[in-house]
Amino acid sequence: MKRITSFALSLFCFITATTFYGQQSNIVSSKLSRIVLDSLDSPHENFEYAIKRMYVDIKGREYDLDFKAFRYAYIGYQNMKLQNKLNDKRLLSIIDFTKDSDKKRFYTIDLDSRQILYHTYVAHGKKTGTSASTYFSNEEESHKSSLGFYVTGKTYNGDAGFSLKLYGNERNYNSNAYKRGIVIHTADYMNEDFLKRNGRFGRSLGCPVLPTNIYKEVIETIKDGTMVFAYYTNKRYLASSKYLKVSSLTEDNIF
Repeated sequence: MKRITSFALSLFCFITATTFYGQQSNIVSSKLSRIVLDSLDSPHENFEYAIKRMYVDIKGREYDLDFKAFRYAYIGYQNMKLQNKLNDKRLLSIIDFTKDSDKKRFYTIDLDSRQILYHTYVAHGKKTGTSASTYFSNEEESHKSSLGFYVTGKTYNGDAGFSLKLYGNERNYNSNAYKRGIVIHTADYMNEDFLKRNGRFGRSLGCPVLPTNIYKEVIETIKDGTMVFAYYTNKRYLASSKYLKVSSLTEDNIF
């Protein structure tokens, strides 16, 4: 394998340092990243490096965003974008079900500005678990959350108030989301007072339910064709999802 040139390696160190110490803008960082990318061996190497670069730029570690969750989400985002399933906003949202419900595990990321716009709580289905998320289903009346990639739809006012439709088309995982009425909304059990009294948030019938103080803002931001990824360390899902294939992706998808 060809080694990175000393010049490119120096640039890599410079980029990393300036990112952590706030001495360089994301725009300049991206241009310098491109120089390092050009020195790498293969499109696959470039793609993986660019994902890591993006993770650093959005300050993923500072927000306790699991890198594996972000990597999977980004791969899925690129594949969905190539299939023309998403709008032009370049937003992606992640629900990290490896975290308990008393942890902030919902993220919305703006890939253009390279920043995390929202980092907040989200509820899971009653039969997915109590505090921890363990059980998932695509079946109607299961009262469980579903894994996989979704595309957001229109907003509407329904039984749960102001809500956002979700569409999943991953067979065996979330393809029944629309039929099940799985939408993003809020509820009285999603506020800090409930958390303090009970040690956890309440649970839904399978919907990702956001806090009362921020749900409208989040919904208005991510509506009409952005991606939501519900992540968990389910080996079968991660190995079989059609959106997690990297063979057609290169670093050109990043910039």
